[in-house]
Amino acid sequence: MKSAISTTNASVRNCPVCGMNNSQNAVSSYSRDEWEIKQCDCGCVYLENPPSYEALEETYSWEKTSSIEEIRRKKKRPLAKAISQLWKLFRQKVLKRDKLMLLARKYIAEGNVLDIGCGSGGTLARLPLAGHVPYGVEISVALAKESDQLARKRGGYVVQANAIEGVRLFDENFFSGILMSAFLEHEVQPAMLLNELQRVLAPGGVVIIKVPNFASWNRRMKGAEWCGFRFPDHVNYFTPHSLQTLVEQSGFKSLQFGLFDHFPTSDNMWMVLTKE
Repeated sequence: MKSAISTTNASVRNCPVCGMNNSQNAVSSYSRDEWEIKQCDCGCVYLENPPSYEALEETYSWEKTSSIEEIRRKKKRPLAKAISQLWKLFRQKVLKRDKLMLLARKYIAEGNVLDIGCGSGGTLARLPLAGHVPYGVEISVALAKESDQLARKRGGYVVQANAIEGVRLFDENFFSGILMSAFLEHEVQPAMLLNELQRVLAPGGVVIIKVPNFASWNRRMKGAEWCGFRFPDHVNYFTPHSLQTLVEQSGFKSLQFGLFDHFPTSDNMWMVLTKE
């Protein structure tokens, strides 16, 4: 599906939180190659010239950019990359920590569950309740085909589209839960997407968000080599304050966003939302 919302890397994107045009502001030192990061007076940090949705379907699809980034990081800092991989494996295999599924089990009632940016479908396959029917939206053509096969085994399906257009294909109040784990940092128009989620989320339903934490101590120490930077597909870099501002402006309220959900030593932060 081709997007009717066109954003090219030659365009100037306003701040996704407050709408300010920062084209005259200096480019951040965190920018890389032709990709320009700006910091708004409201505190939001974002990519001003993101690739188009069309480019994200193929040219900059996640499976391609992630492979390139992995190679780059291994060459630049091989020891740090190896330690990071070992720690990730330890958490998964030994500690068996899966915060997304813990939150899903705690907050999402049985019913239809939407995973936005569902990738190859791993999250959809892990939904904890037998009564969870998995649906997804994925912009990558290849990954959407793969995840659709997994979703259909549990009665759902996956739409290949950008997030906004994909969500528009579903009926009002259709979902008891919506997952955006490692997605909102990719969305060029996050406020518009959140407004669309208001329509499809059932009363009492929840949205679970995970994004990189730009306010983390690790980002301050590592600078441009922080793990949260990914070019060009990470287009928003949220702090706890800017994320809270964005969701409140979209009519959501947070059910869970305590200190340990955005602890400064963590590179990620979590938020659970419901409609006002």
